[in-house]
Amino acid sequence: MRDIAVQVNSDFDGRLKWRSRYLIHRARRRGRTGMLLQVDLRDPPRSMSLKWCLVSVTESGRQLCSVDRTSIRKVRFIPLSPGPHPLHLEVTRHRKRRCTQTQQNVVLGQGDVLLVTCDPVQPNVFYRRSPVVDTWSAQTLQADPDT
Repeated sequence: MRDIAVQVNSDFDGRLKWRSRYLIHRARRRGRTGMLLQVDLRDPPRSMSLKWCLVSVTESGRQLCSVDRTSIRKVRFIPLSPGPHPLHLEVTRHRKRRCTQTQQNVVLGQGDVLLVTCDPVQPNVFYRRSPVVDTWSAQTLQADPDT
């Protein structure tokens, strides 16, 4: 088996789930600063594959959130304080040696929302082609200066 690579994009491809759009709108309306994590897992919860994955985000050793195939919601909003944040983005597979990780340093202002999406490599996908690399995208949505 070959190793799994990771790809990080600085721009977002535009595919947002309904819940993501709702949480961004609510955070902006309330003036909250934070990170929105959207994970595109297409592996069914009852799959018996040994290639399941866990997507997690940590900051300075503290886990902010994690999503796996048993999670009810694949979209999470995590409130963060304004300022610099060294984020560690990781996809862990059944075997620990089969994980991919990347570091993302962001500086958030008051009311900014960091939009992070993950599209990990997944097994047994027949209705949409799974990517060959773990794809992360991160984009900072600036606060509206008029509000």
